[in-house]
Amino acid sequence: MRFLRTLVALAITVCVALLAVAIAGYGSSQNMGGEASAPAEVFEPFGWQASVPKSAPGPATVLVSGDGWGLQGPVYDKVAVVAESGVYRVLRYKVDVEAGENVLLSPDGSMVADAEPHQIVGPSGSPTTPPKSSEPEVWVTDLTTGRSTRSTVPGNDTARPIAWSPDGRKLLVQVGSAPEHGPWVGGDLNLLDLESGDVRRLADLGSRLVHRAHLAAFSPDGRKVAAQVGDDLRVIDLANRTTRTLTRLGTDRRLAGIGAWSPGGDRIAVLTLSGCTKLCTRAALGDRTWQIDEVDANSGSSSVGGFDRLTGSAVRVLGRTDGGELAVVRYRPADDLSSDTNGVLSVDGNEVDETDYAAVEGVELLGLDASGDRRTLIELPPGSRHVDVAAELVTEDRFDGRSSRPMPFPAPFWVTTLVILLLVLVVWFALKVRRRARA
Repeated sequence: MRFLRTLVALAITVCVALLAVAIAGYGSSQNMGGEASAPAEVFEPFGWQASVPKSAPGPATVLVSGDGWGLQGPVYDKVAVVAESGVYRVLRYKVDVEAGENVLLSPDGSMVADAEPHQIVGPSGSPTTPPKSSEPEVWVTDLTTGRSTRSTVPGNDTARPIAWSPDGRKLLVQVGSAPEHGPWVGGDLNLLDLESGDVRRLADLGSRLVHRAHLAAFSPDGRKVAAQVGDDLRVIDLANRTTRTLTRLGTDRRLAGIGAWSPGGDRIAVLTLSGCTKLCTRAALGDRTWQIDEVDANSGSSSVGGFDRLTGSAVRVLGRTDGGELAVVRYRPADDLSSDTNGVLSVDGNEVDETDYAAVEGVELLGLDASGDRRTLIELPPGSRHVDVAAELVTEDRFDGRSSRPMPFPAPFWVTTLVILLLVLVVWFALKVRRRARA
């Protein structure tokens, strides 16, 4: 009899626990209120986490992609979207994607830009996949409504977003011939106005390899763009429609990333690479050193920065706080990453860019200040390979916010159905045991 009572108690406990999880999932979708901040820690989403189109989370603080079980699936790769409210959602893609590089969070966290097809709401009100355009496409997803809109850029090749303007109204877009594997070669750098649809060609990128993570950056006021074209660092004045070569970087220096400009717009961060570039093993690539220096945005003269040097296969500057601290993404190389006699990187015989999904094993988001101090800005889940943070949070140094764990609900229909069936079975079993106990 005691055994039967124990079974009944266990069944009731399971039901209560499942109900508590459902309630917690509902509670986690409620806005926490107050000023938004990036969480101190991000966790891996559930493998069945609700998608943005099905359950829009509202403005986000962080995007994360990688190879954890919640970010990889048999059909889709996923980007975790961590909302200001603390809820987790995912964006699904049928190709490998990299948060912060070809999936970009807008400065205020309200939108995501990418170049992969999305469903739109058709005339009947149901989601539908539109026919592919004959021109390169860029897609923007509203995280509040979950709806996506498409813009096109003149040309016959492929487009990919590079950077958001500070006001979130424009995008820098590269258009070129996308290889099956590896970095893009040349192409054009364009300015896309998302409201009007107007496109302006800013630069011919020539015939050199283009490192996506170091291609271009908006100035803080949005009036200028710094772009690396070959070995040249150029400044494009959007108002005056003029372009000038600021300095020649050479083969070992690069524009630091989309957050390269100083808060006052008078300096531009550049990276200097030391270490192995040809015939490199994975270990040698991971031991490469990156020094972050600055170039005067008017004269082009260089100054040595006091920022701590970083080791890793690649580094990019995501942004800079008003106090001057750099938010830096540091990459660790994949196990099979190596380079040949020409310095071409590859994984399993396929050419890759330094920050491609296949080239990266892990990633860190660090804060560096000019005194040489270093801190971890956000603890990322195991398996993370790429990260993006809303630029406004970086500028205002809004880190160390509340960390919330992902909740299993809302969930896809099949998960909800399994949970309901399990509850029904548990209740049925409990009732059956109770009847037998009374018999």
